[in-house]
Amino acid sequence: MTDQASVDSWLAEFVERLRVAFGERLLFVGHHGSWARGDATPDSDIDTMVILDDLAPQDLGAYRAVIDAMPDGGRLASGLLNSVAEMRARPRFGLLQYFHGCNVLHGGLDGIVEAPTARDLIEAVRSSAANNLLSARHYLLYPHDLRERVARLRYPFKECVFALQAWLLARQGRYYGRKDELLDALADADDREVLRVVRDWGQLEQDRQARPRYYVELLERWSRSMSERLAAEVEPEGA
Repeated sequence: MTDQASVDSWLAEFVERLRVAFGERLLFVGHHGSWARGDATPDSDIDTMVILDDLAPQDLGAYRAVIDAMPDGGRLASGLLNSVAEMRARPRFGLLQYFHGCNVLHGGLDGIVEAPTARDLIEAVRSSAANNLLSARHYLLYPHDLRERVARLRYPFKECVFALQAWLLARQGRYYGRKDELLDALADADDREVLRVVRDWGQLEQDRQARPRYYVELLERWSRSMSERLAAEVEPEGA
């Protein structure tokens, strides 16, 4: 895909095929990710979130058949498929992307799940910081091939950016979806650096291999700093 019009056409076809395949069982289709934010590259995939009333094993095959029928579906299609029960079982702090930065293409979330509160958002930040701190520190303390490990850190760094989005939404009541907007809103040097790493991940491959310890130390340092900020933060009100 090279332009938004082509992506919009692809999404319209995708939703129609889902309607044919699942009928009234299709409760929600949302579009998120780089194309929804407006900062995609021609190599970006198309991220969707789909909710069905229930999920049986044969539904996975039916969903896979929809993807296979889509133009270049094997390369372009990405995202989440869940049932109502699965959505309700998820921690509310993991639902941020369903309510912010998501273009609703079909149905809605009323009666399925509620939007995360400020307290939920802080819990999301706490979870990301704690998990990334444990893994990054383990890599630094014990023998590891850091060149091999750093290649696995793309999603942990993305989690840092998601955490920063949740942090600012909880504290300011504003969601910064685009990376350039989020960068302008961040004052801390390490906050800005983890965002730069995510934004420029593809361009930084040689640098990651040349100095992998820098990236592992950055992840450890950011996670430690965020944990300290959380410890000092007055917990927001909210159920």
